[in-house]
Amino acid sequence: MKQKVFLCLFFIHFVQIVCSQSALEQAHQAYDSYEYAVAINFYKSAFSTLSKDTEAQALIAFRIGYCYKRISEPLHAQLWFEKAIELRIQDPLVFLYLAEMQRMNENFENAIQNYERYKTHVPNDVRADKGIESAKIARTWMKNPTEYVVTNLAFINSEYMDYCPTILKKGNSYSLMFATTRPEVLGDGIHGGSGESFADIFISHEDAKGAWSYPEPLKTINTVHEEGCASVTQDQTRLFYTSCKYDKKDASFCKIYESKRVDGVWKEGVPLKLSDSRKDTADYAHPAISANGLTLFFASNRSDGYGGFDIWYTTRDNISSEWKRPKNAGNLINTAGDELFPYLRADSTLYFSSNGHLGMGGLDIYKVTRDARGREYILNLLYPINTVHDDYGICFKDSIEEGFLTSNRPGSKGKDDMYHFMLPIRTFALTGSIKNEMTEEPIPYANVRLIGSDGSSLELYADKNGEYAFDLNPQTNYVILAIHDGFLNAKYKISTYGLQKDKDFEISIYMTQIDIPVEIPNIMYDVNRWELRPESIVALEKLLEILRDNPHIIIELSSHTDHRTGRLSNEELSQRRAQSVVNFLIAKGISPNRLYPKGYGAAKPKVIDVRYSELFSFLKLGDVLTPEYIETLEPYQQQIAFQINRRTEFRVIATDFQ
Repeated sequence: MKQKVFLCLFFIHFVQIVCSQSALEQAHQAYDSYEYAVAINFYKSAFSTLSKDTEAQALIAFRIGYCYKRISEPLHAQLWFEKAIELRIQDPLVFLYLAEMQRMNENFENAIQNYERYKTHVPNDVRADKGIESAKIARTWMKNPTEYVVTNLAFINSEYMDYCPTILKKGNSYSLMFATTRPEVLGDGIHGGSGESFADIFISHEDAKGAWSYPEPLKTINTVHEEGCASVTQDQTRLFYTSCKYDKKDASFCKIYESKRVDGVWKEGVPLKLSDSRKDTADYAHPAISANGLTLFFASNRSDGYGGFDIWYTTRDNISSEWKRPKNAGNLINTAGDELFPYLRADSTLYFSSNGHLGMGGLDIYKVTRDARGREYILNLLYPINTVHDDYGICFKDSIEEGFLTSNRPGSKGKDDMYHFMLPIRTFALTGSIKNEMTEEPIPYANVRLIGSDGSSLELYADKNGEYAFDLNPQTNYVILAIHDGFLNAKYKISTYGLQKDKDFEISIYMTQIDIPVEIPNIMYDVNRWELRPESIVALEKLLEILRDNPHIIIELSSHTDHRTGRLSNEELSQRRAQSVVNFLIAKGISPNRLYPKGYGAAKPKVIDVRYSELFSFLKLGDVLTPEYIETLEPYQQQIAFQINRRTEFRVIATDFQ
């Protein structure tokens, strides 16, 4: 009896071993074939039967976590990576992957700790430092979001994957082409990587009231295989899309297809020849065609890239010619991680998604932009366009800050959903008055011009009180120019660029009368010297701007001293000082025929104006700082008077310079 029980138990144990080995072999095979959804089920089946083999369980837990990571389920991935650590997995990558999942789950403090743990094992891997910095900035960006409003396209999205939207415009109406795995797809196969059906391309149309139609498949494009991530030329005659075949007998890969539109119907797609090798096993996906159809960006894991998937591009001479050999978009864009889902905006700005650049977590959306010197750099679109989850597949409506993107952020109906985003329209207004610089009295009926960096140009005349008003556009730099007979042209610069809240500007523009001398403040010289001191250069930049804004004027540069004398006569010293100012202006490109230096010495003492009378209470409007007047002042007041007399001025002596 005991022998029978023993044999029975042995048989059960033997069956468990055989079954676990079979499940494990199938799991490894699915894992190596990137069929992560399939691998998860087999690994879980094997895990429960290997309770006495903790080393094997640790490896399985690690791989289950990695599978969940690859199908973008960070909560499940985190749990299994933590299980692998509990079982003492020896692979240090577990700390890196756990940190990445914790960052995606907004557990930033623990993520930073596990990045640090990974650094102790692999100190030279830049992914740890980048991950720590990303966790910190993600927390900061979420506390300080941009003004974009992001909402789920609930009326189009399904409980399945809906992704890669593409906008088509006809007249004033829009259509939305996208990839989906919903039950209406043509094929009945299951994608081993995602666990969902093979995707097809569907389209929805917006009516005059802004309502979207029920999505319909592109029947001539879709097959039993997977189609998705489409891009259309501006004239909507060429469609580029991804098609992937998963035939285990004939291991084919993702390719880019081109379809022509004839009589309003898309014809069967033809694969593009983007490789020189017959044995090329790389994937070619996510096409982004330029408006004219002559440049095509795409993602590929070709072996000659920077690692993972890179952004590549190819060109052709005309719409009928062959595509040239693809070129890598370079290491400004591509990293050792994955760069995917390129998109070309109407102005040719390139957008893409990446998990290799500094970002919030998962895939973030970036764009290539330029700084003030024209140098390209990568810009993260920040929260809430980006989240700690996967965000990709962006597209825009025309040139406005509105469009669609894909994300698996919380609140999605399916794994991946499409979202609408827009930047709320901000209102900016400019009001102000034109005033006399010396008297601060309003200048009526001055001509006021508003010139914008967006190409806008507006012009009006101030009213009888010198007041004016304009409406401003967002994201624009402006120059305000005031013109009036008898005054020098005046300008002022403002900007709405980067402003994320409504704002009313109130700007008073001061104009200088042509027929009176104008003091140039803060022109400094050493005692009995005529060379300009460094701090004087800043003050002269204002005069330089006046001369450039008023190219028709000729001026006299006059220098004045107080009545005390030094080793040089006041006349000679002041003449040299005036000449030093003229020399500076000539060196800056001002014609010498517009500049006349004149040294007056102490011959023209200062007449106190409004500014000085308000600045010093002992000086009255109209007082003349003659030697006799100065003698009546207190010693400290005399020093102030001497300083006021030592001045540099300019006055317009002609307005007909050609």
